[in-house]
Amino acid sequence: MIKNIEKSNLVGEIKAISSKSYAHRLMICAFLTDKIVKLNKVTLSADILATYTALTALGGKIDIKGDSLTVNFKDKNSVLDIVDCGESGSTLRFMLPLVSALGVKASLTGSQRLLARPSKPLIECLNAHGADIQDFKVNGKLTSGEFIIDASVSSQYISGLLMALPMLDGDSVIILKGERVSKSYIDITLEILKLAGIKIDQTQKGFYVYGNQKYNLPSEITVNGDWSNSAFFLVAGGINNNCVTVSGLTEDAQGDRYILEILKKAGASVKVSGDRVSVKANEVYPISVDLTDAPDLAPVTSVLCALANGVSEIYGVDRLRDKESDRLQTIIEMLKCVGVKTEYNNNCLKIYGEGKISSGEFNGFNDHRLVMSESLLSSVAGGVITGAEAVNKSYPNYFEDYISIGGIIK
Repeated sequence: MIKNIEKSNLVGEIKAISSKSYAHRLMICAFLTDKIVKLNKVTLSADILATYTALTALGGKIDIKGDSLTVNFKDKNSVLDIVDCGESGSTLRFMLPLVSALGVKASLTGSQRLLARPSKPLIECLNAHGADIQDFKVNGKLTSGEFIIDASVSSQYISGLLMALPMLDGDSVIILKGERVSKSYIDITLEILKLAGIKIDQTQKGFYVYGNQKYNLPSEITVNGDWSNSAFFLVAGGINNNCVTVSGLTEDAQGDRYILEILKKAGASVKVSGDRVSVKANEVYPISVDLTDAPDLAPVTSVLCALANGVSEIYGVDRLRDKESDRLQTIIEMLKCVGVKTEYNNNCLKIYGEGKISSGEFNGFNDHRLVMSESLLSSVAGGVITGAEAVNKSYPNYFEDYISIGGIIK
């Protein structure tokens, strides 16, 4: 899909889509709850449909009606040999411990890029406890014990373990090694597990997980609004000299709420009133930020930096290499398209903004967050995006919302 975007005056209000992070976890916990659970206001992105497909393969009966998902029951007789995780890193890294804990013999599959992303530390940890995973095929059943896991690669490893281990016969201990990254995503997992009645104690080295627990989510839940995807429209307010408002956002465990602090550092006026967040800026200032715990904000933050008049620094960028694209390199390529110089050194990306950009011809790199960032750059100077369909991964109606606040697409 090619999107030809003209310079646009972005202004107005949109409603936040549902949080992908909350929806993934709630779907899994609903699947493990022995009663009907209805999830409301679920945005059916490609990643969420990947978790739906995976849970269905494990015997889940999930009905979709509009933006609601109803998880009815688990049918052991309908379990499939193949669990397809699509292109969703969360789905794959949550399913590996879950399938192992259930003792289901199944092959986990997905896109070539997904299977190439780092999973080895998690697989080795699971194999040390009976999972017997070879080439993403689970042959054994997980046993309780001491799980030592590298916390410096992905928080999804830890979240996957936290959701799976309560089902085991005995208690387990999770010991985290290395610097913890994306801690807020673990906080989301713990919040939802508590809602499901699961008891987990935090320890100095990690977590103590009690075994033989039963999941018990409330019968009906509304999924939180998504800060990660809303960040693009909030930044639109920070670069277009107009006010953009996103409603349906709450103060919760999502780390990407940090976008508000980033916008303030860049000189934007940020107003929060209930669940509505409004952003407006007249000038963009260079900033220095560390995104170790909010890596998904890197592409949209780079847009702010590109439009600032001065040198900005984004720290914690090494982790970006293992996203949907090599996101460090694709950010550099994106900014090069609009005439902005960058410099990478020692986990830091310097962006040499000059307060203006040229129009660009962009590659979407099969990366939803790059495409949305490219649309913001295009709103300032015009641009053409090839591969714009990548937004379907998390935000299928992105361009409709973009047009609704004044975006011009031909």
